[in-house]
Amino acid sequence: MLSLHSNKETFIGALKANKNMVTYLSTTVALLVILIMHGLIQGNLKPEYFMYAFIVSIAFYIWAVVDQKYRQQKHSNSTE
Repeated sequence: MLSLHSNKETFIGALKANKNMVTYLSTTVALLVILIMHGLIQGNLKPEYFMYAFIVSIAFYIWAVVDQKYRQQKHSNSTE
């Protein structure tokens, strides 16, 4: 039980260090839940929609990571 608690602490610490990951994981999960609800209501649930949503979420995460690295590099160049 103690190892489970320490693994949980490690996981939470990693998520706090990477706020972009938390944002995009929660957004991805929310988007997939909305797609499921919409598909159940409308009756036209297609697997392609989930693939598109997942790809878009990954693209936005990569964009955020690159943007953050560029801003850090730009900030360090301006302070020199």
